[in-house]
Amino acid sequence: MKAMKKQKTKISVYAAVALALAAAPAAFAAEATKKGAADAEVAAAVPTVAQFEKFMMTSSPVCSYKPSLECVNTGWQFADANKDGYLELSEVMAVRAAFVDWVEWKSPAMPASQRTGVAIGMLVLDTIGLDNIFAGLNSSGSGKLSRAELLADVKLDSRPLGDVLSDPNAVDRKALAKRVGKFAPIVNSMLGGEDKEDGEPKPAK
Repeated sequence: MKAMKKQKTKISVYAAVALALAAAPAAFAAEATKKGAADAEVAAAVPTVAQFEKFMMTSSPVCSYKPSLECVNTGWQFADANKDGYLELSEVMAVRAAFVDWVEWKSPAMPASQRTGVAIGMLVLDTIGLDNIFAGLNSSGSGKLSRAELLADVKLDSRPLGDVLSDPNAVDRKALAKRVGKFAPIVNSMLGGEDKEDGEPKPAK
């Protein structure tokens, strides 16, 4: 039971990090001429491994035992470096860079299964593309993601975030599928949902 609870804790925290990483704006792809300046800004904003480790240690109990909104707020506050209430390109890319650095530092102490899980998660995220995820979530087209937009298809409640994200009644997978288009099967798989065609479950064989 302890092992299952510990794994659930990790999943919840990684889910909070994933929520933050899912916010890179479409402008990243559209404004290629600004890439150099953006990279410089990102490099200056990347949290250190020590800072990210502190965040993980702080957020773990929150995401494991507290209501889901508290977990989301904890991740959001960490990612929202300029404290304007939105997530921007430089902030999201900084969190991603910090996460990669932290995993590299932490990996020797991680069980093989956990290292594999993280690697698969990052591969899936990169396959879909942060710009594609943002384009689907940022319904206002403002280039800045709000919490309301990020959670539009998720019904948070008193349960921990991991429980909410794994509950098909709490996540509107059909709406989410429409947001990510051809990548819907990947998202459904990550959320533990059934295979779908055009947003509808396949009939049982």
